[in-house]
Amino acid sequence: MYYKIKGIILNSEIKTVESKKGDSFEKLYVTIEEKETGNDFKHQFELFGSDAIQSQKDKIKINGLVTIEFYIRTNEWKNRFFNSLNIKNIIEEQEEKQDLPF
Repeated sequence: MYYKIKGIILNSEIKTVESKKGDSFEKLYVTIEEKETGNDFKHQFELFGSDAIQSQKDKIKINGLVTIEFYIRTNEWKNRFFNSLNIKNIIEEQEEKQDLPF
C-alpha cells in the first residue's frame, strides 16, 4: 500500500551512504511543503539506489508542484522505532490557474 501527497519541492539532495560492509550507495532526499490541507507542513522523502534516482530525478524541479506516491518504512533499533517516507513515484503537476471574474 502506498500514500499520496501534493506539494511544492523545496529542496533536493543526493548523498552517498556507506553500508556496514563498506559498500557505497546513493540516496536522494526530497523535501516538499504540503499544500492540500491549508497547513504548510514540510515532509522529507527518500529514494534509495542509483537506478531509482535516475528514473525520477528529471521530475524534480525546485518550486515545482508534484504529487509524491510513497510508502512508510519503519526500522526498529534498541526498542525505538524510526520512520522514513520512501518515494515510489513522483508525478509532475501543473499549477492551477484561477480564472479572473472579468
